[in-house]
Amino acid sequence: METRANYFLVGSFVLAILAGLVVFIVWLTEAQLDKSYANYRILFSGSVTGLKVGNPVRYRGVPVGSVTSIRIDPDNVEQIEVVIEVPNDTPVRTDTEASLEMQGITGVAYVQLSGGSQNAPPLKPSGRKKMPTIPSKASGLSQIIESAPELIN
Repeated sequence: METRANYFLVGSFVLAILAGLVVFIVWLTEAQLDKSYANYRILFSGSVTGLKVGNPVRYRGVPVGSVTSIRIDPDNVEQIEVVIEVPNDTPVRTDTEASLEMQGITGVAYVQLSGGSQNAPPLKPSGRKKMPTIPSKASGLSQIIESAPELIN
C-alpha cells in the first residue's frame, strides 16, 4: 500500500518551522530593528594599543555602543581616528570628552565618554567633516605612565 502525502500540509509545516527559526534568531541576538544610531569620530594623539573594532564604548561606565573603525587620520598622521557608534539617545554634548581606558588587568581597552553637562548643547558636525568629533583626553593610567620618569627622579 502506498501512503498519500498532503504536500500542502508538509509545505505549510516547513514554512512555519522556518518562520519560527527566524523569529528565534532575532530574539536570541536581541536585534533592535527600531533603534537608530549616531557615529562620532575621536582623534587620539597617543597609542590606542589594545583597542579593536567591536570593543565597547561606555558613557560614565554604562555600556552604550561599540567601536566601528580604527585608522590613522589621513589629515594628520600623528593622530589615530576612532569611529564609534552609539544610540541617538546617548547624551553626547559639546563638553563630552573621550578617553581610552583599560578594563581590569586583562588589558582589554574600551572608549570611555565622560563629562557632558545638562546645559551644554548636543554635539553637531563642524567644518567639512560629516561626523561630529568628540575631543579626547589622556586616561588616568597614561598620565601616570607619562609622569613615571618624574616620580623616579
